[in-house]
Amino acid sequence: MRELVEAFDSHGDESALIEAERLLRAQAAGQYRAETLVDLSQVLALRGRASGAAGFLDAATSYAEAAAAATPAGAPMWPFMQAQLSWVASTRYEAGHRAPDLSAAMRYATAAIDAVDPADPARVEVLVKCAPAYQLSFERFGRLADIDTAVRLGRLIGRSNDPDDVFAARECLAAALTHRFARTGDQADIDEAIVHCREGLAIVASPHASWIRLNGILSFALMQRGYRGDGPESDRPEAIRISRELVAALPRDDRLRRQFSQVLANHAVVLFIGALDAESADEMDEAVRYAREAVETVSGGERQARHLANLANLLLFQARLGSDPAGVRRAVDIGRAAVAELSPGNPDRARALSILGSALRIRHLIDRDPADLDAAVGLWRSAAGSAVGPIEIRMTAARNWALAAAEERDSGLALEAYSTAVGLLPLLAWRGLDRSVQEKRLASAAGLAGDAAAWALAAGHPERAVELLEQGRQVLWSQALQTRSDLSALAAVAPKLAADLDEIRRDLDGTGASLTMADPAAAGASGGWGLGFDLLDAAVGDPVRPGAGDSGRRRRLAERWEALLAEARRHPGFAGFLSPPTFGTLRQAARGGAVILVNTSRWRSDALIVTEGGVRQVPLPWLAHDAAQRRAAALLAAQREVEAGRGSVARAAFRQTLISIQRWLWDTVAEPVCAALDEIADTGPDRRHRVWWCPAGPLTMLPLHAAGRFGAARPLAERRRLSVAARCVSSYTPSLSALLRARSGPAPPRPPRAFAVGVGNLPGQPPLPAVSDELRAVSSHVPGIRILAGASATTQAVLAALEQHSWAHLACHGEQDFEHPSTGALRLTDGRLSVLDLVARLGTASRTRAAGVSDLAYLSACRTAAGGRDLPDETIHLTAALQLAGFRHVIGSQWAVTDTVAAQVAADVYASLAAGGGPDSGSAAQALDEALGRVRRSHPDRPDLWAALIHTGP
Repeated sequence: MRELVEAFDSHGDESALIEAERLLRAQAAGQYRAETLVDLSQVLALRGRASGAAGFLDAATSYAEAAAAATPAGAPMWPFMQAQLSWVASTRYEAGHRAPDLSAAMRYATAAIDAVDPADPARVEVLVKCAPAYQLSFERFGRLADIDTAVRLGRLIGRSNDPDDVFAARECLAAALTHRFARTGDQADIDEAIVHCREGLAIVASPHASWIRLNGILSFALMQRGYRGDGPESDRPEAIRISRELVAALPRDDRLRRQFSQVLANHAVVLFIGALDAESADEMDEAVRYAREAVETVSGGERQARHLANLANLLLFQARLGSDPAGVRRAVDIGRAAVAELSPGNPDRARALSILGSALRIRHLIDRDPADLDAAVGLWRSAAGSAVGPIEIRMTAARNWALAAAEERDSGLALEAYSTAVGLLPLLAWRGLDRSVQEKRLASAAGLAGDAAAWALAAGHPERAVELLEQGRQVLWSQALQTRSDLSALAAVAPKLAADLDEIRRDLDGTGASLTMADPAAAGASGGWGLGFDLLDAAVGDPVRPGAGDSGRRRRLAERWEALLAEARRHPGFAGFLSPPTFGTLRQAARGGAVILVNTSRWRSDALIVTEGGVRQVPLPWLAHDAAQRRAAALLAAQREVEAGRGSVARAAFRQTLISIQRWLWDTVAEPVCAALDEIADTGPDRRHRVWWCPAGPLTMLPLHAAGRFGAARPLAERRRLSVAARCVSSYTPSLSALLRARSGPAPPRPPRAFAVGVGNLPGQPPLPAVSDELRAVSSHVPGIRILAGASATTQAVLAALEQHSWAHLACHGEQDFEHPSTGALRLTDGRLSVLDLVARLGTASRTRAAGVSDLAYLSACRTAAGGRDLPDETIHLTAALQLAGFRHVIGSQWAVTDTVAAQVAADVYASLAAGGGPDSGSAAQALDEALGRVRRSHPDRPDLWAALIHTGP
């Protein structure tokens, strides 16, 4: 009988199954043993899968149930019988996509795995039969714990000594890892999946069914890695070649070919991506042809609806490529058919809704029928709000909705859509994902918060604009702060829940796998939302317990955190627990001055001056988003030339670039802001305002505090006060929440417990001869300061000192990778102390210290306050990391600092802090302002000397 089943698996010959069924019935002769019942259920389920006939699957279920009923609980074969029930239920679900079948499959699989003895010879077969349930459950519900379990099962199966089991493990792992990569973006998963495919294919002959399945997985895995990962350039061409060979090898008989509808659908997707790359109408036509064939090989139901959605999307792109209105109308009709067949609980429905919305929007642009736009908006709204839809699909729907509303100049609708998209950002960069994946996803949504704020202002809601900028920026820091928030109020009403949350957040802080990157290049961001992204996501189509691997553990901790958080918000009075703060809370951050949010977007640019009394909108009509991007890129390029050792020519070019940017910033941003500050304060022009700059987008890379026309004739410039420095005492804050948090702690201890680090000489680095003078100067003003210099300035020693001291002064080399900002670091004697090192270590320690002990950190090093090129709104740099770790005041630099100037400024700052009877950080901003003022007055035409250092904090 086994040979007959293998004959079917090898050649798709259904007659082999018919013969197997005949032999089993004859063997039983009316007296069915449990083993025979199992074999019959297996054969009938395979016949049902091959033919699509529900009767075979019903009979297979009956035989499996009878076999299980004949096997008492506790009997050696009982786990195997439960596993068979799970496999049959999984097969039924694949045929009809009925949720009760999947629930049964998972229930039986759980029972089987719980009961099987690790020493049972049938254990591997039990695991093989149970694994599909977990993969299907992940596809339906998106629970990462399910796909993690499928991977674990595959690894356990692979430990068998039986070559057939090892092969089954490779197939299981290849599919599960590819699915998991589609959700998490973990590069190691897709790389491993491809290895399993290649090794499996090396031992299986075509046209075996396993050869078809493995080639299908390999083709799609290669396309995914080439499209979303960091694979070689050959991935996409190889994916197309393999897919063509695979489809050519499929049986021509329609009855047999229908088993491989997903292979045809995947082939259409692979061709589609290739057509987009080559802008080839012929390849697009071919993709549509195979997508149509995939639809035609399946008769009705949710599986066909999934293929219909693919076809609608391809038809839409084909129509765009050929400027064919009739093709758009066909896409609308097919999209409607797909949506009609997909139940609200199916995650594929969100994608179908999004595709149909796009088709209707394009038809609206052609026919200008308002009903089409209204329908598109409704579809996008539903897709974006889907609780089960993939987050990438939901975000795509929200952004399409927002763009359509913006293009129609409907400010209220645009505000709703952009608000929805901003609200999805924490899910897009979900805390359970690897850090590099989070950054890559956020880079794809760069500028979203700025666009949202622009439309809030257009709709006349400046306070909402402030809230959206706060919510849509610093997503990663906000998640970290959320897990470190005060739980005392919740503990008063739900102590067990608060304790559980506290335990989970401690574990989250302690899982370091997602906070490290062995290869900085793995964090590269792919800009924009590539065409066909949603197609790719949709088409992929004890020891067993989840628990191995730090990344998997972190995902499960994150899922548990979200569940507990939802439970907490159900308590009376806690609906907004750990939610983004409202404007009423945020404006308290501006106590004693004004926070200036400077926003630029493709729609408009504005400054928002937040004070305790409210918010003042200052339109900035001369600030163009594209111009800001060009200025930021120019400044970065000039810095790189200097750092590359290009000599005096590069330094002069950097200086001129900086002067040009200073003047441009004054004209476009700072002058109108300063004028508005004068009006708000209702004082004369001689007043200096206390401000905190909080820029968005490309402006985060530019020195707003140094804006001014310093090239003007000096007497005139002084009289007219044509600079921010003349009008304001400036600080920066990454967000209003960060400033509010820095203000909220108790008064710092006095005198401070301080330490200083000095590393003036490192192999391969330019010497810093002024470091020793700097340390002497700091020591003279801060009694009892501990010094870590030379060999004692190790990464672990510095981390330990940061935990134990309230003041920290670090004089050494700093570095920032603008493409991978999380790798920015201080260079110490034994290596690098990075942004993520600080977050991982100090985040946990900060809750165990005495309240308010972290007070002042002075980073006398290069580029410690320079963020990332692709993630400007995340402000990922050492200065922000130390503030997150609890330091109220942090002084850092936006670019390379001259050694002697850095030492002189540090000496002046500490002298000022000690002038009032003892070291006090409360005047840190004023002390830095005065110290830099002395350098500026001596070298007004050298902003490269005095404009780099900035203060962050209250």
